[in-house]
Amino acid sequence: MRVLLIIICFIFTLAACKNNSSAEGGSQIMVAKEGSKPSDEFMTFYEKFHSDSTYQMAHITWPLQGVTDEKTDSVSVRKVLKSWEPKDWLIHHTMDYEHSTEFARTFQVIGDVMVIEVIRAKALNFGQERRFYKNENNEWELIYYADLQEFQ
Repeated sequence: MRVLLIIICFIFTLAACKNNSSAEGGSQIMVAKEGSKPSDEFMTFYEKFHSDSTYQMAHITWPLQGVTDEKTDSVSVRKVLKSWEPKDWLIHHTMDYEHSTEFARTFQVIGDVMVIEVIRAKALNFGQERRFYKNENNEWELIYYADLQEFQ
């Protein structure tokens, strides 16, 4: 059930179109809004996630799926799928993005179950992406991580 929910949220992420009423059925599809503000509940989790390493490790879906860049030669890279294991994980810390001259952070909020965070270098086209999901126990967890890479 958990994997199915994650897959459904991932599909919504890929769709990334506006909330729209269909002329035929009038149903609505909830999708991401770039630059939307996450809930206070999520931000409380986010703070604790970055300040308590034990809490962080307990709120990651292992193995953590994502992508990384792999060098193909001295000047080229390609994106490859990656699974992070606890033994390979480097604890993530937060920074003051409001006053940073080097990095900018945006959130995309999908309903009340997923938050996608993108952190970009201001001067370059590089950054990382993380996806957080509220599981069936109503707890937030990191479910996807794309480490530092060039955005296309």
